[in-house]
Amino acid sequence: MIIRYAIGVICLMSALSGRAQSVRPDERGLWELWCAGTNSGFNAVQMLELCREFKNKSPADPLTVVSSGIEGWCHLKQGDITAARDVFTAMLIDRRASVLPSAGDKMARTWLTRMGRERVTDALKRYYLQNIEFPAKLEELQTLKLKAEPPAQDLWGNAWNYQRGSSIKGMETQRYTLESTAMGPFSDLNAALEMPYADRIDLRPLRMVPNIQDAIEFRSSTGTATVRKAGDLTHRISLAYIGSYIIVVTDGSHWCVLPKPR
Repeated sequence: MIIRYAIGVICLMSALSGRAQSVRPDERGLWELWCAGTNSGFNAVQMLELCREFKNKSPADPLTVVSSGIEGWCHLKQGDITAARDVFTAMLIDRRASVLPSAGDKMARTWLTRMGRERVTDALKRYYLQNIEFPAKLEELQTLKLKAEPPAQDLWGNAWNYQRGSSIKGMETQRYTLESTAMGPFSDLNAALEMPYADRIDLRPLRMVPNIQDAIEFRSSTGTATVRKAGDLTHRISLAYIGSYIIVVTDGSHWCVLPKPR
């Protein structure tokens, strides 16, 4: 009897698992969400509501990671760091996942790293007020005895690339650079938020390449390029999703939803 019960439970769990995995992506809904964003200049207030509606409509939809990425960005535009952190943290997943959630994971780590860097810069400002110079090493920030220590590394587990110094004589202790080794000059949160959404993504799909499965020819400002499958990179852009009617690309910070060419 126990064995039959166990088998029944396993069969039920398998059926539910299969049903969850078979959720049909709402490509039309995501396309309408994207069009609303482009038509409104990605108004943060309006887009937040639309992103929530998309996610609440079908939480298991694999395309919700796209709406979540836009939602997190909108929270940051409104200055709500806590809400943005919650959204992006929920996007972190196992690195062995498929292409779309992996792209979402990278996006989340990118924004969370920028937010973490802000905490380090705040500590550096506080150190400067006390010492009238910046520390030679970040470890010296521990002397501040803060309630919450700033992160010692980025979201990839790499220590910050911090350097104190200036080419101007007499200013050697008055300047510094602070970057994530994975992101380099794109580490600054405020600079990233000043950029219009998806402004760096200049790819436009031209056609599906005949006789090659899921191969798409794109045009960019530097010419044309063929991406053969989701995950391939061209000009720092990743093809994250190929659907029946739409494709999704990302630059690591933003999504871009495009019509699938014929």
